[in-house]
Amino acid sequence: MTSGISDADDQRPRPEHALGHAPAPLDDTLPPGGGSTMLGDGPGGHSGGRSGLPDPTADDSDEAGSQVHLDSQEILDLNRRFAEVRRSVGALERQLLQGPRKYSRRDLTEQRGIPARLTAVYWRSLGFTPVDEDTVVFTDEDAYAIGELAGLVEDGTLSERAFASITRGLGFHMGRLAMWATEALVDEAKDGGRNDAEARLAMLDSVPDLLETLESQVMFTFRRQLAAYAARAGSEVLHRDTDELFPLQRAVGFADLVQFTRLSQDLSGAQLADVVGRFEAAGRDIISVGGGRVVKTVGDEIMFLADTPEDGAQIAVTLAETISADPDLPPVRVAFVWGSMFSRYGDVFGPSVNLAARMESVARPGTVLVDRDTAQAVAQALPGGFTASEGEGVDLHGIGAVTVHELTRDRSTPLNLGL
Repeated sequence: MTSGISDADDQRPRPEHALGHAPAPLDDTLPPGGGSTMLGDGPGGHSGGRSGLPDPTADDSDEAGSQVHLDSQEILDLNRRFAEVRRSVGALERQLLQGPRKYSRRDLTEQRGIPARLTAVYWRSLGFTPVDEDTVVFTDEDAYAIGELAGLVEDGTLSERAFASITRGLGFHMGRLAMWATEALVDEAKDGGRNDAEARLAMLDSVPDLLETLESQVMFTFRRQLAAYAARAGSEVLHRDTDELFPLQRAVGFADLVQFTRLSQDLSGAQLADVVGRFEAAGRDIISVGGGRVVKTVGDEIMFLADTPEDGAQIAVTLAETISADPDLPPVRVAFVWGSMFSRYGDVFGPSVNLAARMESVARPGTVLVDRDTAQAVAQALPGGFTASEGEGVDLHGIGAVTVHELTRDRSTPLNLGL
């Protein structure tokens, strides 16, 4: 195990990540009369007539399976709805792509001088479906973006490995952000009384008005986060003059909702989304106020970092106190370790990370577990702030026997969450 969240022994359901695929051609890029993609002639879709709608004259036999038969008015209503969706998506796509698709991979090589291998790596690393050499899919904006980053490889500024890594990071996080932002707009529309279909149409219509603001916020946030990371990196350089295998000293922790699997079987999709959203929002607020950073969230689990033992303790204990006291959430179990690790791909790795993840899995609901070294580091950094229980030996899968302590608040001041 590396970061502690992915584990073959952990059978809890995990949500799909937000990597996207190349957008399907829409509007004027569809073949004439090509509405067949509307109901999904692709995987999992239904191929009926040319419009993709079920054929009401089809044979009503067992071989037809569970095919839904619609009368002519229902078909007209569906076609009207699909036409509305097509117009909204087509208009939004034209604004987002800023021009028609007019280049293939071969064209980018021959006309723009972009090596074909870099185009393929770029597109795949962004999370889009690979395309063959002669499929026309790239716009002028695509050509500029690919060429700009590929140029850094060509002039030796970046290696191909760094090129692919940066692009994967952009694809993953921008894909998730796109999903996050659009679903927030859908939820906003639902709160106004619309059903899901109406809310999604409203979202499509609202994105153009918000696009400039969203783009500027993305750039602002990236610059601020980059500045904060640069400051931390500079501090590391000043305080360390050796190149260690695990050069970063951090508090790494995990918080996990108890009995989430059973809960997911008892709640509707909307109710489950509310629970996860409430947990994640509370967790992010606590971690930010406590001076830490969220590494990632995976459904019912959140992973965080902090720069000092006392910050790690404050965050971990506040997570346990606050979330376990929320009547709308199940209790949470938490563990954190002060130790060494290294960072790659926006994640952290090392024995300390593994230890924290394993300890979290055996913590009792509403409690925080630490190992002996972490308990000592917290006591030294903030004497009297927290109390560690008497040590208890546990056998952790893949690690072995470890002495763990439950950490509770003593005289430390609780975080002012302002909530």
